[in-house]
Amino acid sequence: MNHDIFFIIITVSFLLIGILKAFYWNYGKLLVLGSLQYRYASQYLRLENALTQRVNGITFIIMIVNLSLLIVLQNDIYSVTDFLNVSFSVLIYFFLKYLLILFLGNIFLKKEIARLTIFFSYISDRSLSIVIFPFLVLAYFISFDINHHIIYLILFISALFLFFKIYSLFKIGTNSFGLFPLYIFLYLCILEIFPFVLVTKGFFYD
Repeated sequence: MNHDIFFIIITVSFLLIGILKAFYWNYGKLLVLGSLQYRYASQYLRLENALTQRVNGITFIIMIVNLSLLIVLQNDIYSVTDFLNVSFSVLIYFFLKYLLILFLGNIFLKKEIARLTIFFSYISDRSLSIVIFPFLVLAYFISFDINHHIIYLILFISALFLFFKIYSLFKIGTNSFGLFPLYIFLYLCILEIFPFVLVTKGFFYD
């Protein structure tokens, strides 16, 4: 993929983040803070309305674009088709995770738990995609090669977000709903930790 295409894709992401800051700053700030502190997430959840739905839609697109850029960053050259394939794979992953959580919630008659699980899982991923955006810009356009250092920094930030996500989901599942810890652990391993390890492995063992 040439730099012109990168520029267009990153410009789209920048435009969406700009819209978020210009028109939905309070909601966007709550969303990012909510991925790190439970009380902000609860506040954002209680504010659910048409504006938060727009924020969710904007940040979902940002998430797909930026996480796709992160995945292809480990390779020197990618075509537009390759980027679209990666983006489609990322989209399918989040879509399947959403369907699986809803399915399990319906099977075990725990629809409220399913709703909260989707919320806390996705709020973390969407916030992460916003936070790592400046580092992606540096990695793609800086004049000297520091990509590996930037990647390590991004992976460290991603690990922190994953830690807070795991903590929030485990706390909600055990304290609020009394779920058996083994069930929560299996969910976290399959749908949260394993994808992170898989992507991380691609950076270290390419």
